[in-house]
Amino acid sequence: MHAVDERVPLLATKRTSGPVTLLSLQGSTTELAIDTATTHPDHAVFAFVDAAGLAAKEQNGPWMPVESGLVVAPPGVAERVRCVGTWHITAAYVPRTALGTYVAALPSSTWILEERRPLDRAMQAFIEQVLAVDDEATAIERYAMEHLIVEMSGAVLLDRVDAVSGPRSAHAALRDRAVALIAQQCGDPGLNPARVAREVQTSLRQLQLVFAEVENTVAGEIRHRRTLLARSLLTDSRYDDLSVEQISQRSGFASPISLRRAIEEDYGATPRALRTHRDAARHGGERETADR
Repeated sequence: MHAVDERVPLLATKRTSGPVTLLSLQGSTTELAIDTATTHPDHAVFAFVDAAGLAAKEQNGPWMPVESGLVVAPPGVAERVRCVGTWHITAAYVPRTALGTYVAALPSSTWILEERRPLDRAMQAFIEQVLAVDDEATAIERYAMEHLIVEMSGAVLLDRVDAVSGPRSAHAALRDRAVALIAQQCGDPGLNPARVAREVQTSLRQLQLVFAEVENTVAGEIRHRRTLLARSLLTDSRYDDLSVEQISQRSGFASPISLRRAIEEDYGATPRALRTHRDAARHGGERETADR
């Protein structure tokens, strides 16, 4: 997120906690670009906007007046926001892989949510408080902040999906519940299709049919989520002390061989290679304040 005209002075505060970035921007009348297509292709942006006047537009669309509220920009979109008068934005950049625990898929276009709810207000207040503190966060504090932001972001998506996208079909709603359950419990090696069906209160046959509608299987989704979990552990420096065998256990795989096979099929790499080439942005936490 940045000013289209770089000469416009902005007061910016930023802090990173693992793969999560928190940002505060404030200024006077400005046109801002929210770009998750090129600058943050692996993140969704949750931006809380307070402005006297506000308008938004997609890349090739018209300007549309909107009220202050929450803007959710998924990966792969480019949005312009025009803030009139004094304004303040509090934002969180959250990795798309982490949000997969809460929703089957991220929204395909930007959400502009004018109605504020208790959860997103609490999320905004938490981010603002984190950014207001000058003390350097400890590793444990950074870890806790990252997980709290991810959990609040995912819950906001889950809470709003029906209101924004419209009511889901019964099959889609059942599939979403199953995917969310799988994402939350995939680290349990005892999770299997029969247990998923039992916990979402349907028959295994019905659940298999629902997944077949989108060319997927329950077992395939469990394996996919375990692979995502294993990848997140392998690419996080906080888990460098864990062996591949321990990673396989934490991510629900029956053996290190099963883990290696899944990583190879999905990412074309070995577990060691994923650790070697992980994104440098995952290291440490920093806080920057700039008047620009």
